Amino acid sequence: MTTQAQETVSPISQWYDMMTRMFPDKRLTFLNYGYLAEDSRFDWLSAEDLEQKCSTNLIRTLLGDADLRGLKVLEIGSGRGGNCSYLARYTDAASVTGLDFCPAHIELCERVHRLDGLSFVGGDAMALPFADEAFDVVINIESSHCYPDLNKFGEEVRRVLRQGGRFFYADTMKGANTRALSERDSIGVDFFSNVLDQHQAMIHHAGFRVEDHVDISQGVIRAFESEQGHLKHLLKSLVDEKKQHSDSLPPEVYHAFDTMFHFFDDSGIKAYRNGHLAYKFWRLSKAA
Repeated sequence: MTTQAQETVSPISQWYDMMTRMFPDKRLTFLNYGYLAEDSRFDWLSAEDLEQKCSTNLIRTLLGDADLRGLKVLEIGSGRGGNCSYLARYTDAASVTGLDFCPAHIELCERVHRLDGLSFVGGDAMALPFADEAFDVVINIESSHCYPDLNKFGEEVRRVLRQGGRFFYADTMKGANTRALSERDSIGVDFFSNVLDQHQAMIHHAGFRVEDHVDISQGVIRAFESEQGHLKHLLKSLVDEKKQHSDSLPPEVYHAFDTMFHFFDDSGIKAYRNGHLAYKFWRLSKAA
């Protein structure tokens, strides 16, 4: 029997649930696309985090020189908890809360990320289970393109932010280049249907003040092209391990990962480079 709850679970949430249960490895904590500047250095990063240095560098870049010491921080769309773990270990925030729609993510995070002041909650980005003005900082990375109502999301972020609080926001979207792509070059690219105007409209609708708006597509390309420390390297290693054991994955799952790797190695790089996709971030604040 199919319950109402099962019927409302999105295909994206189902994919992440399956991926998390098949790959419970605690090394895989970040899911973001990563960022590398031309002069990125990692002497600030603990040795244990070097395997996912591109992803760690993305959230560090998004935060810029923000001082989170003693603040209450919420990440919406916390995934496998890598960003939240970074925030808890590197920023001296008073508390870090991760919210995610996927139950398997919450289960994994509660098992893997046992740190003082860090907690994880299941919930909907468009109906946040928190009181008004509960947080000093809200973070959302590569998640909002899955939301059916960006304006409602923006309203909820504003509601849970205190006056003067800051919202750090990043995502991939369609770029200005609308020329048709070949079937091969569209792999993974056609997944993104949102456009810049939708994000800008949400920001305006919620009344956020824009502090910074930056296109970091070139830095994302550098991360995709890196020889180590990117999400794809760890994922490829985990998939190869599965192939070598009897508990191998169904063919359709391998196909899904092949699609992901093609995006990281080929079509995604081309799309960011030729303007079919753009990766942008905003540093926003809640004005009085």
